[in-house]
Amino acid sequence: DSKKKHIWLVLSQYSKNVVHPTVTMVTTSNKPVDPPDMEVSQRKHPSSGSSAGHASDNRRSKDHHNSPRDPHRHHHHSRSRDHTAETKAKSSGNTTEKSSNDPLRRGLRIFIGTANLGNAAIDPSSLSSWLPSHGRVRHVLHADISSSDDNGDDDKNNVKRGGKSKRIDDAIDSHGKLEVIVIGTQESLPGNRPAVTSGITSFMTGATTASSTKRQQQQQQPQQPPDSTFQNVFGTLGKPVDDLVHSLGKPADEYFDSLLSKTGDLLVASSKNSDLPLLSGHTKQLRTSIRHHLGDDYQTVVEFQRGEMMLFVFLRKDLLPASRVESIHAENTGLGGILANKGGIAAVLTVASTKLYFLTVHLQPHEGRANFDKRNADVEEILAGTGGDPSVMAHHAFVFGDLNYRVAFPTSTRGIAPTKEESWAVCANLIRRKDWKGLRESDELEKALREKKILCGFRTPMCKFCPTFKLERRSGFHYDKKRTPSYTDRILWKSMQQNRSIEPLIYEPISSFATSDHKPMRGLFFLPERQPLNLHRDEKRMLQLTFKKLKCKSLVPTPDLFQSDLDTFLQIYCEPQSLLSQPKPSSKLPKPPKTKTIQTSDRPSWPNEVHKLIINVFSDEDLAGSRLFVKSVLESKVLGNATIGIAMVDLEDLVRKSLNASEWEEEGVETVFFRNGKEVGKCFFDLLATWLVET
Repeated sequence: DSKKKHIWLVLSQYSKNVVHPTVTMVTTSNKPVDPPDMEVSQRKHPSSGSSAGHASDNRRSKDHHNSPRDPHRHHHHSRSRDHTAETKAKSSGNTTEKSSNDPLRRGLRIFIGTANLGNAAIDPSSLSSWLPSHGRVRHVLHADISSSDDNGDDDKNNVKRGGKSKRIDDAIDSHGKLEVIVIGTQESLPGNRPAVTSGITSFMTGATTASSTKRQQQQQQPQQPPDSTFQNVFGTLGKPVDDLVHSLGKPADEYFDSLLSKTGDLLVASSKNSDLPLLSGHTKQLRTSIRHHLGDDYQTVVEFQRGEMMLFVFLRKDLLPASRVESIHAENTGLGGILANKGGIAAVLTVASTKLYFLTVHLQPHEGRANFDKRNADVEEILAGTGGDPSVMAHHAFVFGDLNYRVAFPTSTRGIAPTKEESWAVCANLIRRKDWKGLRESDELEKALREKKILCGFRTPMCKFCPTFKLERRSGFHYDKKRTPSYTDRILWKSMQQNRSIEPLIYEPISSFATSDHKPMRGLFFLPERQPLNLHRDEKRMLQLTFKKLKCKSLVPTPDLFQSDLDTFLQIYCEPQSLLSQPKPSSKLPKPPKTKTIQTSDRPSWPNEVHKLIINVFSDEDLAGSRLFVKSVLESKVLGNATIGIAMVDLEDLVRKSLNASEWEEEGVETVFFRNGKEVGKCFFDLLATWLVET
């Protein structure tokens, strides 16, 4: 009775409404919470303008459902230049019906799916409920789901509906097949316990060669019996040694030595969909099942395995001529930074002129402040080990996976943290009341994003559904009392282009997935088509960019340096470098402008320096996706130069702004330096753009 009374007091403290005593009796019993399935889609944030990618497939499905128009929608965006603007949404949320002659918006429809498989074989029913059959858009848009109350939240991205309904803007093609499908899995090896990875070998297939990563692939060897030394070291971690050695396919001593060496992966790259030797038959079966489910209209361009983590990227085959794999990297953050049961895999693709970044991660598990801090550090380590900050590597980025961030309730007014039992009871009560906003307030990922501890500039929709972990391995949300229910499985995104932004259309868990203690997440995103600049090669124009009054603020050195070590200079360059105007046709590309070095200051400035870049603006194709970068560099004659951070300016947008004037100027341009997902300072300058005519 005293224990029930204590939990009653805790519930009263965290609940907004008075809790009925019968709720206390349910949450303290041995019965798991079993709320109805809550799979809630999210409406998109309208972009500021029309823009780009690749044309979407306008084919119509024969079994299309003519769903009624959703009365709760708001339309604020412009669909095309010649499109008559919609009337503004009334306070009730109703809008005027669109004309049947309105054009469909063109762009990329990108599907992101992430699942912690719990080291169990996935059954066909669970796979079918998660991934779109043959890539059909309608398989995602017209799924049978249960509606939910938004509990008074005024988030306009929420779409309330029940049963079958259309969950996408009418101006976006809801038929045909998705252009891009990306799948990330964690704990992907059936029979393995999560404490030990089955290896650090990786494989990738793609339309181009892939860059090397940090650790060396282990060559397949005949199976050897387990070694006693190996068993003494690893056997206590809970992984069956026989299974581990079998999955490695090499002598235990040899593998143990290779683990300690921490050398880099060797990727196997191929332009064909060849069967590559994966670590076990189970992973090959998973790959085969996914390919079969998506159908023959898709080409596997990335297939990469690092231990228990896997990343797949599929492109619709009509996109292949205009697409290529730029890079793929992986980083381990498991025990000692060696084991690959935790870490991340990052791939960068170019589709038409757009660079897309995909990172799947599996972060530090368990509750508590120390594990929260370790997760934040893991994200930074993964980004550093997989090529750098996504803001620099691509135009649009996605991060997804089992991020393992938990619902962590605050301490009481007396500074006492709630016990596991109390946290579970409070969380169960919020779930029963569908108080998604209350759960969000205690979500560690929201806290980390808000405080800019990780992935600065990334966004994720509000979770208006039940937490995805930790559950019993059956359909529905039946929670295991060993862990506080939490939103561990997430999808985040970030757009770096001014006139184009990712629009989230659907964000939901799969409640019927029955083979894991996690519920997979899936998201559907729309990237509008790029708006052309209508330039022609015969114009032969050049744009001179003049940078003045350069200065930096709040520069943060790398962790191994002190503030007094900041001897800084700036470097300005563009991507692609081929846009730089050459003094002579046969001459080399000019060196990028560089400032003088300012010593021992986190606020260096160059008030009297003027730096110029001359950009060729000959055709629309050349400028597509072009960007300017300002790099802050730490100068050291002893240790060598090191990058503090890189800021980005959308060059294509700058050209667009200056097209209608011979000269265009903007004072006090402010950009942010990023390093491994964190803000590490700001850069300010005046920018003058002057059009030149080639003689």
